[in-house]
Amino acid sequence: MTLIQRTVWPNSIVLLSTGLALSSGQVALAAAADSSARPDSVLEEVVVTATKRSEPLQDVPLSVSALSAEQIQTRGFSKFSDYINTIPGVYFQDGGVGNSTIHIRGATESGVGSTVATYFGEAITSVLTNHGGKPNLRLVDIDQVEVLRGPQGTLFGADALAGVLRILPAPPDLNRTEVKTGARGWTTAHSGDGSYHVEGVLNLPLIPNQLAVRWVAYKDDIAGYIDNVVPAQPSVDYGAVFGLPAGVVATPAIAAFKEKDINREQTWGTRLSARWQPTEQLRIDLNYTLQDAKLESEPFTDPAAGPYEQRRALDTYKAGGYGERTTIGTVTANYSWDAVSLTSITNWMRMKRYTDQDISFLAAASFGVSIPWSLDDRSLGRVFTQEVRLQSRGESKLQWTLGAFYLHQEADLSQFVPDYSCPQCLPTVLFGQNFAFNVPTGKFSDQKQRSAFADVSYEVFPGWTAGAGARYLTEDIESESPGSEGLLAGGESPTTAPVTGKIHEFNPSGYIRYKPVSGITLYAQASRGFRSGDVNEPYPVECQAQAASAGIKAITQPDTLTNYELGVKSRLADGRLNINAAVYKDKWKGVQLGVALTCGFSGIVNAGDIDGKGVELEILAEPFPAWQFNLSMAYNQNHFKSVESGTGYTPGQRLPDAPEENASLGAQYNFPVNGRWQGFARADYLYVGDVLQQFDVVVVKNGGYGEANARLGFTRDQLEVDLYGDNLTDKRAISVTQNPAFGAYQTLIRPRELGVELRYAF
Repeated sequence: MTLIQRTVWPNSIVLLSTGLALSSGQVALAAAADSSARPDSVLEEVVVTATKRSEPLQDVPLSVSALSAEQIQTRGFSKFSDYINTIPGVYFQDGGVGNSTIHIRGATESGVGSTVATYFGEAITSVLTNHGGKPNLRLVDIDQVEVLRGPQGTLFGADALAGVLRILPAPPDLNRTEVKTGARGWTTAHSGDGSYHVEGVLNLPLIPNQLAVRWVAYKDDIAGYIDNVVPAQPSVDYGAVFGLPAGVVATPAIAAFKEKDINREQTWGTRLSARWQPTEQLRIDLNYTLQDAKLESEPFTDPAAGPYEQRRALDTYKAGGYGERTTIGTVTANYSWDAVSLTSITNWMRMKRYTDQDISFLAAASFGVSIPWSLDDRSLGRVFTQEVRLQSRGESKLQWTLGAFYLHQEADLSQFVPDYSCPQCLPTVLFGQNFAFNVPTGKFSDQKQRSAFADVSYEVFPGWTAGAGARYLTEDIESESPGSEGLLAGGESPTTAPVTGKIHEFNPSGYIRYKPVSGITLYAQASRGFRSGDVNEPYPVECQAQAASAGIKAITQPDTLTNYELGVKSRLADGRLNINAAVYKDKWKGVQLGVALTCGFSGIVNAGDIDGKGVELEILAEPFPAWQFNLSMAYNQNHFKSVESGTGYTPGQRLPDAPEENASLGAQYNFPVNGRWQGFARADYLYVGDVLQQFDVVVVKNGGYGEANARLGFTRDQLEVDLYGDNLTDKRAISVTQNPAFGAYQTLIRPRELGVELRYAF
């Protein structure tokens, strides 16, 4: 076992952040006392729907962060990699289109099961596919992004074990005709191509005060920066592996070649929404969202080839590629009386994803010779949900929510390994087939979930509020392994009989909130989260014994996380300074983690129990009308308390796949240019700590990194022009490392990018 000591910078960061908070508070308080300070230098009060009702963020007894539409625009946020790592305790591990994960408070998402539930409006988007699935929906025409840290099992159910990320799109405006357009173009270091993004928004009231539609469309064309440099390769005769005469089965010779900027990414999307409000009490919202994203290669670099290069000889026969297509349809109906409201949310979602990967290393590991094999992996996830909830309204001391939820989720997969080594001879020599592995399209998971939930709070004394909630759910899960055939399957294997299971879960929560004075909220809360059981993919014959010895089963059992948290939220200096902080302790039972097998495949097991703890801090200050500062930081520890044998983990070991710390620091200065033009200058610095990845007993450390971004903007009426730079120091940082036994390929964050953005609305 490789032992790696963690860094100790968080202690100094805590001292630094505390000092900055105190100094910011002194500046803000001084500004408040100064009669020359302008009264409009006040931070905007943020309202969130984290508890499924609208509340000021500073009153919510949870660790919640929110990004407003203005922050999204002025900081240039568009996709997960732009903003998730700026939120304390949240980490985005970018493995390429359709193969990325989100971690909150270090809770890993190893495999397909989600620890973080993602939503688009009221629609759940954490859909099950092979290798996971969270659509990286672009932040175009978005009102707000909310991140809830800690288990959210009561209100958001399964797969919110570590928290929830919600993207809230702008709704149709019933009274205003509006057109918004935007475009940006940029260059990327180490690339010879340019990139662009275009977007448009149209809002049309069809019946004033009653009916409106809103249409959004956008497109990204993002340049690649990785070169595929392949030296000449001679023909290789591998017939002896199968006891065949020389020359019967041999790989053709490959001439040297070079392909530049192969990892180009193209994304386009559209969204059509309608709002109908026939009466003051009744409102119906419809939303249809479609996004398609494609990566025209595999996303990795090969350290042995160069810092921004790979050696993918398979491109001679078939180019790599990753992709996902997401479709969401939602109908939300709300009827309000004076004291209560009734809400119904019906949601359909489909995610179709694929990867075309070079797995020639499997042949090298199995037969001692590299055979050009491509794994063409296809998966389709479908989910239907229905939620109905009844809630109290008004300012009564007693507030309550009652609800019921139903989910039906299905997932299909297919896998195909074409063999390009000898197209003419393979059908007559090896099983009469020209492929090494084939799994025809078939269902591998079927999940049905029913739950009821309730949440109640009461102001027991002036300033003191107590709340409690609970969710009870039952889940039926069915897993089956589709049939397979080919060399890697050891011949032909039939579809296995379904493996079924039934799960019952109870997720309680409770809190006490105390507001001693206006602007200060103290809270203590406890909550429990739950993640559904996981389904493992079928294995080739040479992997089955390894999978069994590692404890991999057809269905992995659910895991649960219980959180205990203390927090403070403060709005000081007459609204010029917000300081929010929380400390927490976790108990995570039966943790689902990935186990990498030496045959090149992996599986999910219940690896053991983990104890976690951490601290989070967010500061937002506007000491003067022209200046705004933000600081966020988090530090968490997750170590195994106990482990299951055969998994490769040890007691006391740090949880892999997520950093123990992250931090973000930003400053913005607003200034007049002349009578009609206004300007702003903004600088941001992001830090992400080191990440450990484990492969059997080998531990790989991806070093921590810092990233500097800047933006200079000018506005005049409805026109805005911005100049910006991301990753200004061109930091080469690793997001994902693949198994060292198969090359230790590295997926990187984007290199330095410089661009210009224009926006116009009328």
